[in-house]
Amino acid sequence: MASRTKKKAEMGSPDWILLGAVAALIAIGLMVVYSSTFDLGYRLHGDDAFFFRRQLIFMGLGAVAMIIATRVHYRHWMKVSLPLMALTVIVLIVMAALQERLLFEQSVSPVEIAKLAVVIYVGHWLASKRAEQLRNLPVGLLPFTIIVGIVAGLVMVQPDISEAMVIVLVSLAMFFMAGAPALQFGIGLLGGSAAFVFVVTRIPYAMERIEPYLTEWRNPLEGDNMQLIQGLIGMGSGGLTGLGPGNGLMKYQWLPAAHTDSIFAIVGEEMGLIGSLALVALFGLVAYRGFRISARATEPFGRLVALGITCWITIQALVNLAVVTGTIPFTGIALPFISVGGSSLVTCMVAMGIMLSISRVNNAEPSPAKARRNRLRAHQSSGMQQGTTG
Repeated sequence: MASRTKKKAEMGSPDWILLGAVAALIAIGLMVVYSSTFDLGYRLHGDDAFFFRRQLIFMGLGAVAMIIATRVHYRHWMKVSLPLMALTVIVLIVMAALQERLLFEQSVSPVEIAKLAVVIYVGHWLASKRAEQLRNLPVGLLPFTIIVGIVAGLVMVQPDISEAMVIVLVSLAMFFMAGAPALQFGIGLLGGSAAFVFVVTRIPYAMERIEPYLTEWRNPLEGDNMQLIQGLIGMGSGGLTGLGPGNGLMKYQWLPAAHTDSIFAIVGEEMGLIGSLALVALFGLVAYRGFRISARATEPFGRLVALGITCWITIQALVNLAVVTGTIPFTGIALPFISVGGSSLVTCMVAMGIMLSISRVNNAEPSPAKARRNRLRAHQSSGMQQGTTG
């Protein structure tokens, strides 16, 4: 009984603002998923709610997983970090050998699970090292590069360059936050960039996407830039307030991948500039609360995992928005919580559950400033009592 009471005392209330922002993103995502897929669902399956119903099921699974992850102390993830990473690498190797990207009727992507596994494992590995060890090249940068390089390489083989880029950037941010010197961080960043350019320039499908972006826009109904141009037309037609939920036209076979990679264009078309900015603001709020949770964490593992999850969601969202708005070449990456995809939604919700668990521990343990104030008050109270007794 005493041990149970002690465990409960270690967990405070979760970050309700983060939870509210995530709930709002999921609600918007469900609405946009139905709007962008009812025509596709009817044409492919004779059911206009086919994709919406499947997304709703995964949302329910994700909600259960997120509640469990919120209630379980986040330090328990250290116990499974190595088995989770090993299993992830094995699955990625098998998928590469089979030349497959999705499992279970194209609804589960091992890459989504790999991102969470990398954040947990790298967070645990970095937390076990002292800052002096990370400054040592054979102990710090070299094994870190091997660990991240293996996973990123297996993801690239799928091929999925954009997801590999997210994994590398998130891992580098965690490496720097763990105390690695700026020189090693710069070497890792330059080396990763050089490797990325080397690989991209030798993969035909990647160059097929980059070359049209660097040359000129072609016929909006033909060619490699069709998805980008049609997405921009859709967002432009939405104006300030949008055409209204379900009233957009781009989903009627005008815009490829309207329910996955280009779903933000549907948001712009049907919710307008105001709705698009509101969605961006929600991602900004998630990023702010995530970085705040990381900064307030009292030990390295929680701080690094919170940072990794926040960077993962933020970078992936920024890449998707940049692609749809034509800021960078098309990469094909989902918008977290919004795009159709069961494994993406469930994995992101589990990650948010871990973040909420870290926030609960943070709220149960007073900050250093608050602890100092409490000690000062206790000292003053003790002095007053002694003075009264005297």
